[in-house]
Amino acid sequence: MDEVKIWALDGDSKVTPLASKDQTDTESLLEETLVRNPDLLIPGLRLVGRQTPTDGGPLDLLGVDEDGRLVVFELKRGTLSRDAVAQIIDYASDLDARTDVALAEHIATNSGMGGIETIEDFEEWYGENTDGRGLDSLRPLRLFLIGLGADERTERMVRFLAANTSMDISLLTFHGFAYDGKTLLARQVEVQADEDPAPRRRRRYPNMEEKRAKLKEKIENSGMSKTFSAVEEMFEANWPGLSKSPTSIGLSIRLQRNRYARTDPWKGGVTIVFFPSTKALCLDEFRQPIQEIRYETYPRDRDPLEDPGTELKFLFTAEEWEQHKDRLFALTTAVYEAWKNG
Repeated sequence: MDEVKIWALDGDSKVTPLASKDQTDTESLLEETLVRNPDLLIPGLRLVGRQTPTDGGPLDLLGVDEDGRLVVFELKRGTLSRDAVAQIIDYASDLDARTDVALAEHIATNSGMGGIETIEDFEEWYGENTDGRGLDSLRPLRLFLIGLGADERTERMVRFLAANTSMDISLLTFHGFAYDGKTLLARQVEVQADEDPAPRRRRRYPNMEEKRAKLKEKIENSGMSKTFSAVEEMFEANWPGLSKSPTSIGLSIRLQRNRYARTDPWKGGVTIVFFPSTKALCLDEFRQPIQEIRYETYPRDRDPLEDPGTELKFLFTAEEWEQHKDRLFALTTAVYEAWKNG
C-alpha cells in the first residue's frame, strides 16, 4: 500500500506537508466517527447494527446501502491483516445462511446498541426506507474491510476475491493528519468491488392490513386457531399495556415498543419465541420450563441459559399447550414483573 501524503497550499502556491497523526489518536476516533458519519463509508448508508452477534463473534458494523443491500463492515484499529479477511467472510456467511425472515428478526433484535437506532420491525423499516422493496433485496451481501492501513497479503487477497469470485468485497483505509489544531481524515479506496452485475427484482412491500390478513390465513391453515388465540390471550392478561403487530411469520409482542416475544403458528402447532433480551430479564425463571417443554434455539443447538445471544423457542401442539400452559403463564408473569421492576 502506498503511503498517503497531504499538503496544505497557500495563496503563493507554497506547499506545506501535513504531519500524520499518531496512529493511536486516529484509532480512538475512527469507529465512533464512522458511526456518527456513515456516509464516510458509503454515500447514503444507513447503519442498522453495531457489534451484532454471529456464530463467528460480534461484527463491527452492519448497514443497508442505497440499493437496499446489507453491508458487513469489519474494522481494525490498526493495520489490516489476512485474519481480517477470514473474519469478515465468517461473519457474512453466518448472516447469509439465515432465511430472509430470520435475518430480519436478528437485525431488529440486536439493533439499538452503540449509537445505532432501535428498529422494532426490520421488515417494516426496510420497506419504508427502500421504496417498498422486499427482504430478498438484502442480498447479495456487500463486505467492507476498514482499517488504518493494510498489509500487502491482505490487499492481494481482497483484490483476488473481488476480481475472481462473485463476492462483493472492498477494502478502505483511513489516515489521520494534523492541521491548524484539527484532525483531518483521509479516505483511500484500496480495493473496489465491481458494480453489481445482476439487477435485483423489486417487489411491493405489503401494508399492515395485508400482513394481518396473511397471518390470519396462516393461523387458519395451521389448524391451531383456538390454541393460538389462547396464547395471545395469555400475553394480553400477563403483559398489561403490550402492543402487537403481525410479521411475515407470526405475531410480534412488544412492551413500550421493544419486542420481547413472538408467537408463530405452524401446521399442527404453535411456537412462542423469547428473545435474548427477554431471557436476560429473569434468566433463572427459564430453567424449569426448558426442562419440561419442548424447545429449540436459534442459532440451533445452543444452551439457551449459557449462551446469552440465543433465541429460545417453545414448541407445542394443542395437547402440549394444555399440559404446559400453567408453566407458561407463570413464566410470562415473571418476565413482566422483571421488566416492570427493571
